Amino acid sequence: MTLDKYTDDLHKALRFHEISGERVGEVLAEVEAHVAETGEDPVDAFGKPRDYARQVAAQLDPATGKRSTGGIVLTFVAIATLALFGQTFFGDGLALDEAGVVYTLRDVVAQPLLLVAVVVVALLVYLARTASASNKLYAGGAVVALIAGLGAQVICNKYLDDETPVITAPSRLILTLGVVFLIGMFAMLAHSIRRGRVRYPNKN
Repeated sequence: MTLDKYTDDLHKALRFHEISGERVGEVLAEVEAHVAETGEDPVDAFGKPRDYARQVAAQLDPATGKRSTGGIVLTFVAIATLALFGQTFFGDGLALDEAGVVYTLRDVVAQPLLLVAVVVVALLVYLARTASASNKLYAGGAVVALIAGLGAQVICNKYLDDETPVITAPSRLILTLGVVFLIGMFAMLAHSIRRGRVRYPNKN
C-alpha cells in the first residue's frame, strides 16, 4: 500500500475514534517518518490502518487526546437533537401564523422516535467501525435499527391521529427555539471541526 493511501485511511480511522487533531498529526508524522527512513511498507510496519488506529486509541485517555465513549455519545445525541428539532421548529415557525403552531399526536410521537432511531443507528455504526470484536454484529444491528426506525415512522403516519391538536404554541416562540437550537448545533459542529483539525508536530 502506498504511503499516501495508508495515511489517508489511517487519518479517517483515527477520526472515527474521536482522537484529537493534534494527536492524529503526531501519529501520521510517526508513520511518515518511519516509512521514509526504512522504506518499509506501512501495512507491514504498523498493520492495517483500522487496526493501528484501534491500537492508538486504546493507549489514550481523555487527558491525552481521546474523548471518552460516553462523551462522544452525549455530543452526538446533543447535536442530533438540536439538528432535528431545530430545523423542525424553524420550518414550523416561519409561517408566523397568528393561530400558533399545532402539534398532533403523530408529531409528538414520531419526532422523538426518529431521534432515537438516528442515535441508535449512528452509535451502532460507530461501534462497528471502532470495536475490537463483534464488528459485523454491530453493523447488522445498525441495519436492523434503521429498518425498525423507518417502520416506526410508517406506523406513526398510518395509525396515529394527525388532526387533533395536542400542543399549540405561539409561532414566534417556536421560530425562536428553532433559531436557538440551530445556532447551538452549528456551534457544537464548529467546535468539533476545530478539535479534529490535524496539526503536525513542530519540526525543530
